[in-house]
Amino acid sequence: MSSISGDKTKTTKQKTIAQAILEVMGETKRSLTSQEIYQLILERNLYHFNTDNPLKMVQDALKRHAIDSKVKKASPHRYFEQNDKHWFITQVLQKSLENNNEISMIDFEASLYDYIFDFEE
Repeated sequence: MSSISGDKTKTTKQKTIAQAILEVMGETKRSLTSQEIYQLILERNLYHFNTDNPLKMVQDALKRHAIDSKVKKASPHRYFEQNDKHWFITQVLQKSLENNNEISMIDFEASLYDYIFDFEE
């Protein structure tokens, strides 16, 4: 991509909120509340929140990607489960992460889905 001055600069694509959540949960290897997930995303600078209520954005992303999601805009890609107030990665995805398997297609599909719905919010 060229800037106005003609310099060739590379732009890096920002992670989606789902990718940031997956990264935090994959690294901590334990269940977390949505508040803890939000705090870790901020501490690690994994996502730039452009909203007045970033915690709600995290909660909505968790619900969209939840195994038992019943929300209207639920993702076809389900990564998370909830037990009371704590969220954790689904067992299948957790095993994949433990085996260091690439989840690039999952990341791509999550990115595309989140990208589409970010415009609607």
